[in-house]
Amino acid sequence: MQDRLLTLFHKYVNDSCSAEELAELFELFSLTGNEAVIKELIAQTIADVYQDPAQINTFLSAADAEKILRDILPHTNETATTNTRTLSPGWWRWAAAAAVAALVGIYGYYHLQHATHTPVPKVAQLKSPDLHSRSGSNKAILTLSNGQTIALDSAQNGLLATQGAGRVIKTQSGEVVYSGDEKQNEKILYNSISTPRGGQYFLQLSDGSKVWLNAASSIRFPVTFPAGERRVYITGEAYFEVAHQQPTPFIVEASDPAAANGGCKVEVLGTKFNINSYTNEPTVSTTLLEGKVRVHTYTTPQSQILLPDQQVNITRKGVMTLTQPADVNAIIAWKNGYTQFSAVPLSAVMRQIERWYDVHVQFEDQVTDVKFTGKLKRNENLSEFLKILDLNNIKYEINNSTITIKK
Repeated sequence: MQDRLLTLFHKYVNDSCSAEELAELFELFSLTGNEAVIKELIAQTIADVYQDPAQINTFLSAADAEKILRDILPHTNETATTNTRTLSPGWWRWAAAAAVAALVGIYGYYHLQHATHTPVPKVAQLKSPDLHSRSGSNKAILTLSNGQTIALDSAQNGLLATQGAGRVIKTQSGEVVYSGDEKQNEKILYNSISTPRGGQYFLQLSDGSKVWLNAASSIRFPVTFPAGERRVYITGEAYFEVAHQQPTPFIVEASDPAAANGGCKVEVLGTKFNINSYTNEPTVSTTLLEGKVRVHTYTTPQSQILLPDQQVNITRKGVMTLTQPADVNAIIAWKNGYTQFSAVPLSAVMRQIERWYDVHVQFEDQVTDVKFTGKLKRNENLSEFLKILDLNNIKYEINNSTITIKK
């Protein structure tokens, strides 16, 4: 029952509860036996807020938050003992405190909960205050067809370049938009945009398709697409919203000759999907949100048609596995300004942290690869993520820009 409470509370904080799940969560709030878990969840959240009182004052005064906490913690025995869905008046105090936790959690972090309950050693204290790095931001390098490079985060708004029939414009909101008409027999001019660690960027291709690039990623694309074909090449991770253009397909190639895995090719007509092809991940993953795509491997003749909420993973040997339903909210959280984990191994979490905060992470031998669930706003500094390790008793040491996870 407690595991179910933790699962529903996590979904509530992430605003993904259905009406039935919300009713179930409030019922669990009111049942005897859950007091300790609920106290821990809510008290931990509000304790985090005390370290940054301005954060909660945006939504609720500190005095009101303290009153809710005083109301809720001493009176847990007043909750109902029935298993029906009729909730006692005490339910409102639990709901109010949960609402405080949700407001705080959505704008910071509320917790990362071990999927297992194995105790871990005492936390090592932070040794290098300089590692309180600022989080990533919108920054990328544009490389034009003639080899000229432009730092997009510092470039002025307006027309950046004219290349053949295409124009490159940086909008007032900092996005890059390509425009131009496709022409028969026009020489194809390619541009590329690459993000560093800690960077991300948005661009709109000449056909109106939209692309979000995650940290340490790149995309190579024609300034204007030739008639009859739309093809781009990516490394790292990208989210696409493809403009429908019948009958011209849109093809994304995610391959890297230096990578251990062979990559993939995705064919679409008009759809929304995410591709994760980082070379240090064990698989290349394609996740579909809307529409329909076919994913091909380069190393085998296999292909897989995806429907919405499905994900296909391709191993280093070209073996494809289908996941349905995929945790779409967690997969595209990066595009919406969050880093989100749902029962994700610590090693996978730390790979994301490496890319976003431009640090190096290493594990001592025989470190237990515990699993985490939680959500962190991506504009938080690295110190906020380190607090999460502290709260979960993960032992670590810091040396310059290297984080070592200890046994």
